[in-house]
Amino acid sequence: MRISTKGEYGLLAVVDLALNAGASAVQAVEIADRQSIPKQYLDQLLLLLRKAGLVESSRGRQGGYKLARPADSITLLDVIVALEGPVKNFNFKGIRRQGSLRVILKDVWDELSEQSRALLAEKTIEDICREFRGSSSALMYNI
Repeated sequence: MRISTKGEYGLLAVVDLALNAGASAVQAVEIADRQSIPKQYLDQLLLLLRKAGLVESSRGRQGGYKLARPADSITLLDVIVALEGPVKNFNFKGIRRQGSLRVILKDVWDELSEQSRALLAEKTIEDICREFRGSSSALMYNI
């Protein structure tokens, strides 16, 4: 399984929204600046995430984006599927002969893909936020 920049940037944006959740919405330009994502590309991703029901948008001077659900109910898989489509094993396609080495290797890749999918389905955005907060508070400064 390979995640494109679309998936990577989308995950960064959703986690950023969770980390900066508050009373007011978060503007896309703020997310773009913090995560070094091109603003125009981020706008496209946020539109896809909104269509998938993962983020909400509001217009106006105080407008921006918020998560549509609590961060502990959005999984990494939800975000990846919204942006990349279904997570599948794209290796070893078109196998015709049973019992061949290709079939054995395809089975290994299928198992690996399923384990990856299961991990993405288990990890929530809140889990990532918790890990980030924990790592941020443990920063060491050397002089």
